[in-house]
Amino acid sequence: MKKYHITAILFALLLILNFILTKPNPTIRITSAEELEQLFSNPQEDINVKLASGVYELNFETIIDSTCGNCENPDTLVTATAGLIISGKNIQISGPSDKSAVIKTNSGYGLYILNCENCILENLTITGGIRDSSEFATDAAIVVKNSTIIIRNNKITRNYGDQALIKKNVVGIMGICGRENSILKIYNNLISKNSWDGIALYRNSEAVIEENIIDGVHKAGGRIAQGGRGVGIGVTWNSKAVIRNNLVKRYWKGIGLFVDAEGTIEYNIVEDIITWGISLWDAGKGEPRGFINNNIIYKTGAMGTSLTFKTEENPGYFKANIIVRAAQDSTYDSSDYYGYQCALAEHLVPKEFTIENNIFYDNRRYDPRLPDFDTDLEKFENKLKIQKEWINRITILEDSDFYHDFIE
Repeated sequence: MKKYHITAILFALLLILNFILTKPNPTIRITSAEELEQLFSNPQEDINVKLASGVYELNFETIIDSTCGNCENPDTLVTATAGLIISGKNIQISGPSDKSAVIKTNSGYGLYILNCENCILENLTITGGIRDSSEFATDAAIVVKNSTIIIRNNKITRNYGDQALIKKNVVGIMGICGRENSILKIYNNLISKNSWDGIALYRNSEAVIEENIIDGVHKAGGRIAQGGRGVGIGVTWNSKAVIRNNLVKRYWKGIGLFVDAEGTIEYNIVEDIITWGISLWDAGKGEPRGFINNNIIYKTGAMGTSLTFKTEENPGYFKANIIVRAAQDSTYDSSDYYGYQCALAEHLVPKEFTIENNIFYDNRRYDPRLPDFDTDLEKFENKLKIQKEWINRITILEDSDFYHDFIE
């Protein structure tokens, strides 16, 4: 896992150095959607695109996605729509620092970053997605495929989609989707009120995900076209991620590593979640690895953490996490929903997976035979004081309920 840390850091540094050491790219100033669409009607290289304040209403185009990001058979062809296809090399697209350049994508694949090397999106508001009719389309405000990209300081919001299609197919519109052969640095974005996963990574993608606020706001249930459906951050198939210093709140599910995914999850706050906070799940066919430490899981309807996997070689650990007020909703008491209704649900855990030094307080359990690790309030507060050093490293504390309830 240390090797992966180094790889991720080097990637970020190389991107930054590339932009510093090369000659300054020519600046192209854009004031209309027509200009933006015309510019990217062909692949571009070595350009710095500056968007003026205003609303950019994109006209979608129909595309055939040559692979399926989240299908059992990845070679499945998918019909979708794209608002803007961005391809080429060394492309930076930015708006004013107040994010007043608003791109209304009017499509499923809003900004489709396809075959783009060393690209940056920053200071944009991306909204107005429209759900594609195919349930296999990986609709998102930003879809990244075969690309390397930095996505920073953006506001990604109100990508809902059509109520009838969501009712039919379940899937909505994500904030950011990392697809095949892509490396992403996702930093300091507000991803809110979108109708599916906040950030999702699929096959052969890698990401460093840091200091983002991923807020479903509506905590929408079932098949309603509102925010908070899906997973706050989902890492699936064989994708990899470092997930650090994020706030995930008011979502159906928190942070998950699924199938063959590998991830480091640390210094995050996951709170006000309808079901589980953090999950490590092999889906009955994979070998995920999770290195999970120093996270806060607060106020969940179902279990705080759900562990279901049998990876034998270097499976990871669950250390020094804080779980408070988990398993609060009796709706999920039946094991037919998500499993054991308690703070730490160990459904299937490898012997080599280390669980230690976690703090539990005020959690509920449906069955008294389930494990109870809770401490009393005085001991909890004393333990919390010891942990304040790493808690204060979390950069989005001010927006956290846990912070205001226990730290402030």
